Amino acid sequence: MPAKCGGCGKFVSANESTKCTKCGSVYHRACVGLPAKGPATTIWQCPECRRNVRRDNKADTPVRGLVMELQTEESVGVQLSTPPSIPTSAPVTPVGTLQLDRPASPSSAVAPLHDFPQDVGSALRMVVEELRTLRFEVSELRRDVADLKSSNESCHIRMDGIESRLEVLEKRQIEGCAPSGDPRAMESVVEQLRQDLNDRDQELMANDVVIANVPESQGENPTHLLQLIATKLGVSLEDRDIVCAERAGGRHITATSPSSTSAEPRPRPIMARLARRDQRDAILNGARVRRGATTENLGLAGKPVRFYVNERLTKRNQQLFRQTRAAAGMHGWRFVWSKRGRILVRNKPGDPTLRITSVEDITKFIGPLSVTNE
Repeated sequence: MPAKCGGCGKFVSANESTKCTKCGSVYHRACVGLPAKGPATTIWQCPECRRNVRRDNKADTPVRGLVMELQTEESVGVQLSTPPSIPTSAPVTPVGTLQLDRPASPSSAVAPLHDFPQDVGSALRMVVEELRTLRFEVSELRRDVADLKSSNESCHIRMDGIESRLEVLEKRQIEGCAPSGDPRAMESVVEQLRQDLNDRDQELMANDVVIANVPESQGENPTHLLQLIATKLGVSLEDRDIVCAERAGGRHITATSPSSTSAEPRPRPIMARLARRDQRDAILNGARVRRGATTENLGLAGKPVRFYVNERLTKRNQQLFRQTRAAAGMHGWRFVWSKRGRILVRNKPGDPTLRITSVEDITKFIGPLSVTNE
């Protein structure tokens, strides 16, 4: 059965081993510092046996864990030429052998020196690889920091631009809210606001219609009168089509008709609101087609009179319409009408249609107003 080395604990063959003449333990020649080749010595003791021999009062010298292997026989010859001094109490070693007095602990494994450089090289390679990885990560980190710095600078630039624009807007708002030194500018702003409010109010009357000069009687039903007038104009209305219908304002007891010499009260107009705008437009179109229609066959008391159907206008638009009609009569303009709350004029057939929105438009398009209709 192959024996194990007393130094490294591995199996050892007969060609590579040497045997202690005192205890009989077997060792690798490399583990005990003997040359790998050459004749084996006849008298040789292992380091453990030699440790127990008293030499200069140093009997507790331990066995060294690492041994150096002699590479060539020439190095052995050099060392043989200068043999070390051996104490008289130590056993004499034959010439031709070299013993390294490096005791080793028998309980620990002894590794050859030729394995140490390989371990250091692998460790160095691992360290270099780690340094390369760390360098790459640091480069990535620097790149990320540069990108972050660039983004931060661009953000600062945008914030500066926003702040400057905000300052300009605040300055404009303060200047706009401050009282202006030019009264004409303030008047134009006020006039524009009035026009906007008037347009909004006119839009709310988009489904309204006004029927004027219809005789008024006690206990009448304005809704029924509206249905009769619509039927006369060629439009059929039901109760569900009428939102409301009533006489506008108080009774005209003292007011008289300008075309009549008697003291009969002038009838109040009927204000009606329909459910749909198309029904209102149909009534207005029927009134234009049947221009000159009277109250005949409507079941009203008195002689038949002519009634008028118009779209409802705001108070501002009513005044502007009267002024426009008066100016058109003074300057010979033939056509003045309203459509969807807009006052329109035309001088003669074939001329372009003009819209009147203010008294300035009357003076600009038609002519100056010398007399104002009340």
